[in-house]
Amino acid sequence: MSDLPPASPFRLLRRTLLAWFRKNKRQLPFRESPDAWRVWVSEVMLQQTRMEAVLPRYGAFVARFPDPGALADASEDEVLAAWAGLGYYGRARALHRAARQLAAEDRDIPGKAESLRGLPGIGEYTAAAIASIAFGEPVAAVDGNVRRVLSRLFMVGGVRGRAPFEGRVRDLAGRLMEADGARDPGDWNQALMELGATVCTPAVPRCGPCPVREFCWSRVAGRQTEFPERPARPRAVSVRLAVAVVRDREGRILVFRRGESPMRGLYELPCGEYRSDESADTALVREAASRYGIRLQPARALSGFRHTVMNRRIAVVPFEADLVDPAPSGIGPAGRFVHPRELDRIPSGSMLRKALQRVGSTSRAAGKPSERLLVSAPGDP
Repeated sequence: MSDLPPASPFRLLRRTLLAWFRKNKRQLPFRESPDAWRVWVSEVMLQQTRMEAVLPRYGAFVARFPDPGALADASEDEVLAAWAGLGYYGRARALHRAARQLAAEDRDIPGKAESLRGLPGIGEYTAAAIASIAFGEPVAAVDGNVRRVLSRLFMVGGVRGRAPFEGRVRDLAGRLMEADGARDPGDWNQALMELGATVCTPAVPRCGPCPVREFCWSRVAGRQTEFPERPARPRAVSVRLAVAVVRDREGRILVFRRGESPMRGLYELPCGEYRSDESADTALVREAASRYGIRLQPARALSGFRHTVMNRRIAVVPFEADLVDPAPSGIGPAGRFVHPRELDRIPSGSMLRKALQRVGSTSRAAGKPSERLLVSAPGDP
C-alpha cells in the first residue's frame, strides 16, 4: 500500500459517502428503530448469512423476544425454533447466554464497545456496530464489506484475514472514523457497509454509480477486482445422505434431537451417510440401528435433493420408511413423534423441511404394508 493521503481528503471522502448514504440507504427494519437490542439481533443474524434470508425472520424474532429479558426467560428450544432456517445455531445459543448473563447481573445492554465484548458471542466488529449505531460511540466497525471497500479505495495488499492486511485496514478505518471530528459514527459505519453491500460488491464492483470513485486508487489503476486478496477456499466435500420419513398412525413424524455440536439441540429425521459402493436404503437401515437404536424398513424412495452446509455438498435421498417392531420405549429419550404443524415450534434445520416437502400428496396411507426398495443417490453434488 502506498502512503496514505492527508486528513483533508479523508474528510471530503467521509462527507461525500455520508451524503450518498442518507439519500440512498435501504429501508431495513432494524434501521427504523436503531435501539441497542434490535441492532444487536440484526448484527448477529447477519453474520455469515445473506440479508434476504434474515429479513423474513428478523421481525418475528424481535416480536417474540422484544428485549434481552424476554430472550433470557425463554428455553433454548424456543430460541432455536425461532432461529430455524438461519443456520449457524451457535450464534443463537451465544445470544441466549448473553441475554441470561445480563439478566443475572441485572444490567442493561452496555453502551461501550469494550464492555460489549465481554458478552458471549460479541466480537470486535459486533461490539463496534452496536456501540456506534445505538450509542454513538466513535469506534470503527470493520466487517467484510468494510474490508473490501477500504482495500479497494487505498489498494491495501495482502491476504484478507492475515495480520498485515487486517492491521492496515483497521488503521485506515480508525483514521477515517476520526476524520471530520468523528461525527455521526453510526451512520459512517453503516455508509461503508452499505457501499460494500450494494455498489462495491465482491465479484463485479459497480464503479460507475459509486459516490466515492474519484477517491478510489484501485479504480484509477484499473485493478478493482484484485483487492482484497482472498485466502484459498476449503475444498468442497461431497457427501451422500439417506433420510427417513417415519410416521405413526396419527400422521406424526419421527424426529431425534442431536446431541453433538455444532447442531446440538436441533431435531432431525433419522439419517445416515453412505458410500458410493452401497445402496442408500441399506445404509439407512444400518445407520438407524447404530446411531438411533431403531430398526427401519425403507418403503419408498422420494425425490432426491441437494443441500449445502459450509463446504459440504450433500446429495440427499429421502425415504418413506416403517419402524419395525416399535416398542413404547423403543425410540429412546432423544426421539419423539411430532405432528407436522408442530414443527415450527421445535428447533429443526431446513433439511428436515426439504425432506418433508418431498412427501407431499403422494404419501402412503398409514399402516399400509411397505415394499422395500433398493436405490442409489442422484449423482454427486
